[in-house]
Amino acid sequence: MEFSSAVAEATRRRLDARFGARVEVWWDRLPDVMERLAARWELIIGDPVGRGNASLVVRCQNASLGPVMLKLVPDETLAGAEAAALRSWEPSGHVPRVWKHDLAAGALLLEAIPDEIPLGVSRAQVSLGDVAELICSLHRSGSPTMADGVVSLAERVEFIYGFWAGRHNRNSEVTHAVSVARLDRGRELARTLAASDQVKPALLHGDLHPGNVLDGGINRGLVAIDPRPCVGDPAFDAVDWVFWLTDDPRCWESRAQVLAAALSVDRQRVLDWCAAFAPMMAAGKAARGEPADHIDALLRLAP
Repeated sequence: MEFSSAVAEATRRRLDARFGARVEVWWDRLPDVMERLAARWELIIGDPVGRGNASLVVRCQNASLGPVMLKLVPDETLAGAEAAALRSWEPSGHVPRVWKHDLAAGALLLEAIPDEIPLGVSRAQVSLGDVAELICSLHRSGSPTMADGVVSLAERVEFIYGFWAGRHNRNSEVTHAVSVARLDRGRELARTLAASDQVKPALLHGDLHPGNVLDGGINRGLVAIDPRPCVGDPAFDAVDWVFWLTDDPRCWESRAQVLAAALSVDRQRVLDWCAAFAPMMAAGKAARGEPADHIDALLRLAP
């Protein structure tokens, strides 16, 4: 792999933004790490995929497995949690198989899904039934155990809002469109929902947006990648799909109803999670310069 390529350098910049100074030493060691893994796992190293903010993913070939993905993560704890969750979900068929892993190196060797373009990039239309099947299959097959780096939903919520607050406060245009107070109220609602004991906890994907879902084909269905596994309220994994490709609040209501029924949770619970994240999503739209009416619709939903 050419580490000076534009794709590799762009990946490094994204990792710097996510993990900070630790990336420099980790990146400098990568050529040696990849050479050792290639020898041990019989890999022919190819090109980086060039997506994602928390890992370097490289297309490879293995003599017996064929195309595979080598995933390298600066944080060994995240790599361990991903490996544990993917193996727990493997019976569902809706995640890539973990062929091998080396957690000391933060490395996973994963099944390559033929269509590697995420829905968030292709913007392909998918049925809400297929989305519900994906989420429910993961929740049914996964073991809701906090071990091997898998955290509680409460901890995941704190990370998400902490990360977003840092980005939000650096952009004056965004803070003008979405106040810090609105973001804080969303965080408090999310904390309350995460702390509730009114629902049976599931092993959640934790980052199940369309950018982390691939089309596995007619026999496989949707395939989830890049989890941030956590244990908690099943409704949490539905949020991004309520908003996917529509800014119409009437569609949000009907989608929440369908997903809530599939997940066996109350519709209002799904909508409450959507409300908790609405200020953050509104801030994202403001940062991208999207129309003011789209932002206002989210803020009307927000606490």
